[in-house]
Amino acid sequence: MEAHYRRLAAQRHWPLETEAAFRASVAWYRALDEGSELRQYYEYVDHEGLVDEGARWLWEAIVVDHETVAIKQIEQDSSGAVHRYWWRNIENDAGGLTDQALDLADPGLTPVSRSTFYALWDSGTDN
Repeated sequence: MEAHYRRLAAQRHWPLETEAAFRASVAWYRALDEGSELRQYYEYVDHEGLVDEGARWLWEAIVVDHETVAIKQIEQDSSGAVHRYWWRNIENDAGGLTDQALDLADPGLTPVSRSTFYALWDSGTDN
């Protein structure tokens, strides 16, 4: 993990302050992921082609200060490729873990089971 983040910082020519802020963010997400808070699972499928028609996003989330915060995210593009984002892989060239709270009022966002989430999570990669 450390090597991944060092490479990312070098590739993006981050100043030390940016790298420190990034690492603080990673530590925050790690603490949330390792906590015992109740997990919730959600999915969004792009049926209208707003980003990538047929693409799916799934999240494992917890409530933090009255907001639903994603601690793990899966992106499955329309070709079927699966990318996983979490504290060990917050971002890469393909995408990254959302830093926005999930809007549970979004009509496209639907709850899914833990088993649905992890069936896809276990098939993904972190690159």
